[in-house]
Amino acid sequence: MRVRSEEEPEPDEDPGEEAATAAPPGPLVPAVGPGARDVEYRTELVTAAQVVDGSTLAEQLTKASSDGWDLVDIIQAGDRYTILLRRPKTPDREARRVGFLPPPR
Repeated sequence: MRVRSEEEPEPDEDPGEEAATAAPPGPLVPAVGPGARDVEYRTELVTAAQVVDGSTLAEQLTKASSDGWDLVDIIQAGDRYTILLRRPKTPDREARRVGFLPPPR
């Protein structure tokens, strides 16, 4: 077996080839199909006392979640707080059926 040094390239490795085959970095924003990000947002204002009292905020979040809303964030807005909620957007109309109807009997 022959002795090799660290700086010697592998037999199947060409140092000039690495730079030519390096792929450019991809986009930083992931590609998402149409309709995948259709959400609607809603906000509610509450006071600092309502946030820390332990029941008001819980009641509002429970009521919102029963309607399909999810909590995104609680944002301080001056002396009050804003509850930011989101849910998937509901379609404006029903999807149309495509094709033929079966014959009536």
